[in-house]
Amino acid sequence: MATIERRVGSSGKTTWRVRVRRQTGPSLTKSFKRKVDAEEWARGIEHKLDIGDHVPNSEARKRTLADAIDRYLEVTLPRSKHRKNAAEQTRLLNWWKSELGDRALVGITPATLAEACDKLAKRKSPSGKPLAGATLNRYLSAISSVLTVATKEYGWIPRNPLENVKRPEDSQSRERFLDADERASLLAQCDASALPALRTVVDLALATGARKSELMRLDWSNIDLERRVARFLDTKNGDARTVPLAPSAVVVLKAWQESTTDKGAVFDFSLAQLHKHWRIARDAAGLADVRFHDLRHSAASYLAMSGASPMDIAAILGHRTLTMVKRYAHLSEQHTTAAVDRMAEKFLG
Repeated sequence: MATIERRVGSSGKTTWRVRVRRQTGPSLTKSFKRKVDAEEWARGIEHKLDIGDHVPNSEARKRTLADAIDRYLEVTLPRSKHRKNAAEQTRLLNWWKSELGDRALVGITPATLAEACDKLAKRKSPSGKPLAGATLNRYLSAISSVLTVATKEYGWIPRNPLENVKRPEDSQSRERFLDADERASLLAQCDASALPALRTVVDLALATGARKSELMRLDWSNIDLERRVARFLDTKNGDARTVPLAPSAVVVLKAWQESTTDKGAVFDFSLAQLHKHWRIARDAAGLADVRFHDLRHSAASYLAMSGASPMDIAAILGHRTLTMVKRYAHLSEQHTTAAVDRMAEKFLG
């Protein structure tokens, strides 16, 4: 129900204030210079309410994208699955805040977001190349998380406008993995490293496919050398997973356990130290194009070439879906074909 009130200010200026009452929640109010405009607005709001369309109240209309980002970072992110990547999420969202932070949240449209994404796509990476599709999608995923909670939890907007924005295609997935000679060369340089545990870290990465952050957060209490398993609790997607340890991994872990006095963390040095000594060993092995993350790709590739199923690889690497595992399918197919050929030669003539 709408009521329209004529108001006269101290200067003698007349305005018309409309109040539309809801069944629940605060009323909607707005002032106009002309009564006809007030009546038209009231009819439009009442129609939206009648058909169940969401109408943001005056409090919600005051909110900006920066307000939503700040609340997300302060309240929502610390209890979400993305909390382990809080620094990265903050960096991505700070770009959105600088770009569109002063815009009213109810005025953030698909066109606004698409235009900002186009601007982002023109930026260059530290190497001077255009930002990859996967990078752009990380920016979009970060702001989408904010807009989703602003819709479902804060009640500040009726829907996430990013739902109507087409995402860039991810760049071709990198499939770099170490062959036998490269692996031997790298491990030899790790043995010669000034960081005693570098060989152990690299061996474990190749044997488990674990991310470097997961390895660096690993405690001895998460490892059972008798049962040959390691449990990664603090993972990227928030799901703990248990990974079987190859006999070679058990050997290097036992040797490292005997050489260290730390009974808490398996590796008692920083990520910065790991990066420094990893680069030295990698470059000395003539593998300047290899990233530490490629050890994870190598582990997945070795599993595929050993006949592991996509579901096995996904479980070991911690992928929730099989999408990321598809890049290794051709390796598995090649070895499956070879197995069929050997079977046919032996039994089918």
